[in-house]
Amino acid sequence: MIPLIARCTFAAAAALLAGCHAEWVREHPLGCRLDEQLFVRDTLYFGRSIPGGGEVDADAWRHFETDVLLRAFPRGYTELDASGRWRGADGATIGEASRIVIIVHADDSTSETTVRDVVARYRAMFRQESVLRERAAACVSF
Repeated sequence: MIPLIARCTFAAAAALLAGCHAEWVREHPLGCRLDEQLFVRDTLYFGRSIPGGGEVDADAWRHFETDVLLRAFPRGYTELDASGRWRGADGATIGEASRIVIIVHADDSTSETTVRDVVARYRAMFRQESVLRERAAACVSF
């Protein structure tokens, strides 16, 4: 028979632990919760200054968005206005207005090709030296 003190200790511990909440996680490096999926978040930085003069104005951006972004990412994306500085190949530091586009997508070859195509099309359309791409893993839920 279990002594009374042991039974009381067990009952008290069980009562205290009943209010605890354990979060189960999947076994992968980010530790996404069970209600989340592992995706990729691409953040693209599009400079708006055009080499040789001019800027990607609202009409030109809207055209790029309609013809390229909306078709490439029909499930959606986030767009932000920004300003920043970067150093060009010639060593000069340039300050310019820019647009940041954030896309969350599956980590697959189709998505990778689509992102690369969007970057290449922007560079060609507006004679850009580069488009900064920041790629990171993300735990997401919808």
